[in-house]
Amino acid sequence: MKNFRNTEELLAWVINFFAAEFGNNAIIRGGMALRLLNSPRYTNDIDYVFIPFTSKKGLKPLIEKKLSNVQGLDFSITLNSKVMDININYLSQSCQIEINAETECESLATSSSPIASLYGMPSKIVRIANLPAAFAHKIAAWNERELLRDLFDIYQYKAILRVEPNLEILQKRLAKVRTYKNAKLAKNLKTLKEKLLLVANELDEQKIQELKPLLPESELAGLHLRIATAIRGIYDYLSFF
Repeated sequence: MKNFRNTEELLAWVINFFAAEFGNNAIIRGGMALRLLNSPRYTNDIDYVFIPFTSKKGLKPLIEKKLSNVQGLDFSITLNSKVMDININYLSQSCQIEINAETECESLATSSSPIASLYGMPSKIVRIANLPAAFAHKIAAWNERELLRDLFDIYQYKAILRVEPNLEILQKRLAKVRTYKNAKLAKNLKTLKEKLLLVANELDEQKIQELKPLLPESELAGLHLRIATAIRGIYDYLSFF
């Protein structure tokens, strides 16, 4: 195999490799799950949930064994209280994988084709997280870290995929909210609703330029208006509860 041309080509290989080696036990979530549903946003890592496992520590030897079988692939694995981090170097490119272990995770089948076909790779059937659950986790992640790319993903769930967040999961995440920086945290649906409306009203063309490295240029025109409209739709939805 020739060297990979970029990080995304390596990620496409990882997705197919994990699908072949771990099947339905490996569930993709986060930005890459949306990428597999034709989201235009570039992402340089993959978030996985592995089921059914009670701990990341018990999963680690299985991951190590499979990756060690790939000739020429270098990797390192670190465990922390939140995730298992895997750094992979293979065929001149590197990427990061984050893995959580859970006893169960609702998921659905999709194809790796939106990524694999870009690089002449065969398509595999892969599992991605249940959309309402993933939407709830994405809103909670934005609340905790306030990244613009999370707002773009929220827009994708609401306006493009037309799903609603799982409120039970969202409320559980809000109840045990954690911050990655100096975010003004919402801790219940009422304060989350207010925070969403505020950010929708403050979005403008200048702020949206932060997404320039992650999106095609054509996607940016009017994007602040589309995101704001989707966020106001979530505000209206949450107003019923």
